[in-house]
Amino acid sequence: MMRSLVIALTLLGGGGAFADDANTLLNQTLAVTLGGKEVGTIDAVDKKTADGLELVRITKLKVQRGATTNEMTTKTTVLLKADLSPVSYRYERTDAAGTLVTEGRINGNKLELTSTQNGSTVKNSLDVKPGTTFSVAVEHETRTHLKDGVVADRPVVIEEMGAPVDMHIETKKTGDTYLVKSTFMNLETDEEMNSKGETVVARTPSMGIVAYPPGHAPKDLVTGTSDLLALSTWITKEVRPPVSRVLYKVVAPDAETFAIPEDDRQKIKSRAKDGIVVEVKAGDTDKRVLTAERKKQLTSATPYEEVNDPRIVKAAADAVKGASSKRDEVKKLNDFVFHHVSQKGLDRGYAPAVATLESKAGDCTEHSVLLSALLRARGFPTRLIDGVIIDGTRAGYHEWVEVYLEGEGFVPTDPTFGQFPAGPERLKLAEGSTLPDEHLQLSLAAARLLKPGVKIEVLESSR
Repeated sequence: MMRSLVIALTLLGGGGAFADDANTLLNQTLAVTLGGKEVGTIDAVDKKTADGLELVRITKLKVQRGATTNEMTTKTTVLLKADLSPVSYRYERTDAAGTLVTEGRINGNKLELTSTQNGSTVKNSLDVKPGTTFSVAVEHETRTHLKDGVVADRPVVIEEMGAPVDMHIETKKTGDTYLVKSTFMNLETDEEMNSKGETVVARTPSMGIVAYPPGHAPKDLVTGTSDLLALSTWITKEVRPPVSRVLYKVVAPDAETFAIPEDDRQKIKSRAKDGIVVEVKAGDTDKRVLTAERKKQLTSATPYEEVNDPRIVKAAADAVKGASSKRDEVKKLNDFVFHHVSQKGLDRGYAPAVATLESKAGDCTEHSVLLSALLRARGFPTRLIDGVIIDGTRAGYHEWVEVYLEGEGFVPTDPTFGQFPAGPERLKLAEGSTLPDEHLQLSLAAARLLKPGVKIEVLESSR
């Protein structure tokens, strides 16, 4: 869940306190709260350069996940020409897994990305629309040109994920301040600014995140819990594997529009204002035959899965020795990750496969990304699944893998629990990969579990 929080924090941007230095256009620190409790800061510095502008955003987070404290620092540096057209950006994220660096540049209708961590380098290229710029650049433009009634739609790159999206921005004058609403992929941030472009308060309501100048908390700030584990965990009816069927109820304030994927294994039985009833059965999830193009996508390298790294290739080859079939290869790889990640913990945000292979540490996301990379290195198409698992009487956020087997389709496999195939005590909320655009979709789907009023219940299960 950490990565979802970072996305929202990055999008909140900074304030607008103009320094005396003629070259410094912005220099402000905002305190950030989750559940009404401070979890970190965002620093924003915008400067003129000889060639244009340099925009810097630094987040420092300390977030609780049960008994574990996650510490993470991110730094995003955006370079623009004098006419505000995009040049490049550099994103750095440092946590217990090490430092991940992603550099991006828009070249014509392509976003060219290079990501590096633990000695592995991955290059990706994504299509972008004409006029695409960086999200931090749009934030800078908006606050320096505040005007009542402005409505704009801009194609932007979300630097934290390296993902191109369409962003909708509305600016409205409310008394002595301006309210700026920015929305993409249903994630909305409301930022109140004074006439100088200084931030008064910024909110991401769907995640309970509020940011403001230190010492100036809004009067309506509601105090709750900032524990990400508590926010995404619920007590429910007990499920004892093995089971062949589980009936879930997703309670959400936006239940009538809350998106839940359906496939050969998972079906929505009913939808009403008070929630969605979903049935999940044992079996393969999707029996459709993959196209050659999709197979290529689902076996390719990503910023988090360097499938051609010699360490990944060797580990995968060693793990499958003695396998009698492709299905047996998957089982051996799943078992390898289950045993290899011996330091089970929640102290990492979202580590790349090579980092987890070397550290042998992580939670469900580290298990899943490593397994996906190993499978891809052996030519198996994979996708990551974000959703909820029932562990006894506890329902909580979880990530696992679906692997494509010829003649069968996608089969769920869960390296965190050492299960292949994985049972229906898992409710899928999103599917994708760690390719930048799909990774963002996974992150935002997971973030919905933090929304106040969301709850996952088990109505019944059967063997």
